[in-house]
Amino acid sequence: MEETLKQILSELKHMRTDINELKQGQQNLESGQKVLEVGQQNLEAGQKRLEAQQQTLEAGLDRVENGIQTLQENLVDRLGLYTEKIVQHVDNKTEVLNKRVFKVESEIERLSRQ
Repeated sequence: MEETLKQILSELKHMRTDINELKQGQQNLESGQKVLEVGQQNLEAGQKRLEAQQQTLEAGLDRVENGIQTLQENLVDRLGLYTEKIVQHVDNKTEVLNKRVFKVESEIERLSRQ
């Protein structure tokens, strides 16, 4: 009987040790879970920051695209205006030269009649 009690006591000690180990394991798990929860919160905050930055980049891209479109339109308009000015300038110079040529021809003709 004494031997049986010793065995029971020994088993109870092992059970206490196992229970203590289980409690320690549970505490470790709970601690790990808290660390994971903090990590998840950090990830969620980081994701929100990334989403905000993406929206900022998209808005900036829209502004750049609009600016490029405006520049292209302005460039076409300006080139048209400059082309018209160049044509007008060439026409004016041509008219002046034609008048000079006419005067010279008239003078040559007058001189040749004399």
